Amino acid sequence: MVDFDVAIVGGGMIGLATACGLYQQGMKIAIISDNHQLYRELDEHQVEIRASAINYASQKYFQQIGIWNDLLASNRVQPFDSIDVQEVDGFASLNEHSVAYPHSHLGYIIENQLIQNTLYHKLAEQKQVHFFYQKVTDLFFSSDRGFIQLANGNQIAAKLIIAADGANSFIRQQQKIKMFTQPYKHHAIIATVRTEIAHQACAKQIFYPQGIIAFLPLWKSNESCLVWSTNPQNANRLVGLTNDEFNYQLNQIVEHYTGQCELISERYTFPLIARYCVNTVKSRLILIGDAAHTIHPLAGQGANLGFQDSKQLTDLINSHYIEHHDIGLSRYYRYYQLNRHKDTLIMMAAMKGIQDIFNGNNPIKNVTRGVGMNAINRLNCLKKQIIKYAME
Repeated sequence: MVDFDVAIVGGGMIGLATACGLYQQGMKIAIISDNHQLYRELDEHQVEIRASAINYASQKYFQQIGIWNDLLASNRVQPFDSIDVQEVDGFASLNEHSVAYPHSHLGYIIENQLIQNTLYHKLAEQKQVHFFYQKVTDLFFSSDRGFIQLANGNQIAAKLIIAADGANSFIRQQQKIKMFTQPYKHHAIIATVRTEIAHQACAKQIFYPQGIIAFLPLWKSNESCLVWSTNPQNANRLVGLTNDEFNYQLNQIVEHYTGQCELISERYTFPLIARYCVNTVKSRLILIGDAAHTIHPLAGQGANLGFQDSKQLTDLINSHYIEHHDIGLSRYYRYYQLNRHKDTLIMMAAMKGIQDIFNGNNPIKNVTRGVGMNAINRLNCLKKQIIKYAME
């Protein structure tokens, strides 16, 4: 059995960022993942399909853990300076530019694999960080340790275990921690598209009666990450089309805003489900990221919620570790849990409200959303508060 200060289950962006936030205090850290390819070489000419909208708070966290300059050096970080929200066959619209805010950009679009590669590089250089590429088969606790049983028969002990193992978290299920779920009744299709009109560092969202189509600008001037959210039947139909048929369906909706769109990658689809875990903190165990909550991707805030879980948690662990406290005691994390619940619930309520008001083609809804969104667009103080909350 090997003994650690912290064991992190999950080798995705949130788990690796958490390890980066902790190792600098000299803690001995285990990272456990059944993914043997946490690092994957990127094609220098081709963008990745999965990307995240990174807000100012997450960017500051990246600076804190020492990866921001490395990300910038890749020349694959795309700032976005404006947002443009439009409604097809309606009059609702909202737009904003970074010049109205104290930050140079509204946010950044960064490929998930680039973030993961950069985090992995940072951690691979640290002697006190150890990777275990194994499945977790069991988890149990004593008064002063948590114990992780691995598929190869080895066992890991740690003062604190952090579950960052995703929406279908084995740790959460094994510990029978209750999670509330509510399907959004939408599936997301993600792909990379090339647009006739250059994105000009603008993130676009287009609402239409059957769903939402978002374009996240990538580091190539005419390429964007497409996130198309629609009902499951329509999503399955769209995924089954040929590329030409898919392009035709997409252009019927968005050509007015982007010019001709062309699919240049595979398409992936997955169901969208709101998940919320009330008890994310137990003695010697804390759930973060998608293991604790998932939200609709329409505002691109899912990754940012996870990175803020990581930032606030690592700051707290570090402060108690420096004071030589037992970092596994749950009483140290009660305020953290309440604070993260507040941010998560606000964001979940906002996403659900926006989806509901734009869903369908009810005439009353059409007028309500048009009047409401245009009023927000004209009331600069209110608009700034909403966008500033999403940024920070």
